Amino acid sequence: MKKKRILISSYNLDFGGIETSLINLLKNFDYNKYNVTLVLEEKKGVFLNDVDKSVKIKEYKVSYNKNFIIRKFINLLKRIRWILSNYKRYYASICYATYSGPCGFLARVSSNNKILYVHSNYYEAYNKDRKKTKAFFDNLKIKKYNHIIFVSNESKKDLATIYPDLETKMVTINNLVDYERIIKLSLKNIDVKNTSKKIFLFLGRLDESSKRLTLLLNVAKKCMENKVKAVFWIVGNGPDEKMYKDIVKKEKIDNVEFIGAKKNPYPYMKKSDYLILTSRYEGFPVVYNEAIILEKPIITTIDVSDDYVSVPNRFGYVVNEDTIYDKVKELSEKKERIKEHANFENINKKRMELIESLMEKK
Repeated sequence: MKKKRILISSYNLDFGGIETSLINLLKNFDYNKYNVTLVLEEKKGVFLNDVDKSVKIKEYKVSYNKNFIIRKFINLLKRIRWILSNYKRYYASICYATYSGPCGFLARVSSNNKILYVHSNYYEAYNKDRKKTKAFFDNLKIKKYNHIIFVSNESKKDLATIYPDLETKMVTINNLVDYERIIKLSLKNIDVKNTSKKIFLFLGRLDESSKRLTLLLNVAKKCMENKVKAVFWIVGNGPDEKMYKDIVKKEKIDNVEFIGAKKNPYPYMKKSDYLILTSRYEGFPVVYNEAIILEKPIITTIDVSDDYVSVPNRFGYVVNEDTIYDKVKELSEKKERIKEHANFENINKKRMELIESLMEKK
């Protein structure tokens, strides 16, 4: 049987939830059926060596020349060259990095069956401004895609109110999870101080615009002042890392530890007692699934669901700015487990079957 050619375009494979989920997607392809080509704007990142060996990796590097005319001319030549070599050459093409214009271009011209992934809730990211949200997706030429995959029901619902004519193209499929790898990696020993206090772990990008870690630092300070037996581990890096460290230093918050970005953050998650997120908005956090696999209850300020997971009652607690401290204080006084075990082997299988059905359905 002749293998079907699939193209997936993304930005790079550095630290991040999108990058992690892309690696997991590539691990679940049936390479007896598909020849997969991954095209990156930047062929770099800590996960580059984790790509399945059956995948062919290419680079489509755009110009960022400061001269507008030169930049436009170089990028036009690149687009023409790609079209001449790859126009509708693939059976299906997937734009995996929603925010990337070049990735969208590659997916749209390379096949008749074009799929767009939406990993975040852009309506919330644009402060519920319908005009700005529509302008963003119009610029991505969203109407040219055959299928639009969302990782959360909420982001799908919000965009359907802006593009009601596209609702039949929309489907919620959350990211695939390499649960066996997560469990295995979580067993690695790490050198951390033992503590009798409950450990609340934040894992993600240190970016105030979305992750809102100032709220977490305020909770930590209040816990310190009231002698609540809680410590806060912050795993990750990002544009606002220095600002957060300056706040901790200035306010003399002694129960916060910045651990930095880790290719393998799972031993820290396993060592912790709870996962905590203070985000202003999200698509669907990859760390939800990771916490559920390692049986860590979730405390979160965003109530999002996907094709399987919903946090309240089953896997943790949804809080707000006014109740988050009280919940942390309550949980610091007891040991709690998630109330339900998830079978990610079956979940992955169902998700991959649905993705394949979209690749077959023009």
